[in-house]
Amino acid sequence: MSVPEADPAARIQALLTLYRESHYDVYLPHGDVATIRTGQPPPAGIRRWMGGAGIAFYMTACNPYSHSLPREENEQRLESLRAYLREHEFAFLEGIGHIPGEVWREPNLLIRGISESSVAALVRTHEQNSILVVRAESPAVLRVYRSDWHAVVGECADVEWA
Repeated sequence: MSVPEADPAARIQALLTLYRESHYDVYLPHGDVATIRTGQPPPAGIRRWMGGAGIAFYMTACNPYSHSLPREENEQRLESLRAYLREHEFAFLEGIGHIPGEVWREPNLLIRGISESSVAALVRTHEQNSILVVRAESPAVLRVYRSDWHAVVGECADVEWA
């Protein structure tokens, strides 16, 4: 696990724009696909899957601190995350983040039944800037784990700070 280098303000703003524009697809158990969007409530299929948990976390292990890695390395990182979730018996669904019309695709997992402290540990272990927090009764928000970004971003309705 490494400490991220400080990002210039322009990169921070560009990454937040990317995160906000992304569609966070989730492959539901019966074959449907539901899309989560920052600032919007989760679709009914996601809420049903969440059940009594009331909260789920959409995250990846790929591309640490939003620096691209080769596909094979990303696949290994994501499999490590899956193995941890299986070992600890956390429910998860596969997903993929993308921007419609763009080439970029990043595999993700929607996880339920996991504690806030376990999520934070996974974010640090897998070197992520942020995750998507999906609550059953409110719009999805980005949870940013980079305190150095706060001065650039400030307070926003669709961002919460870890």
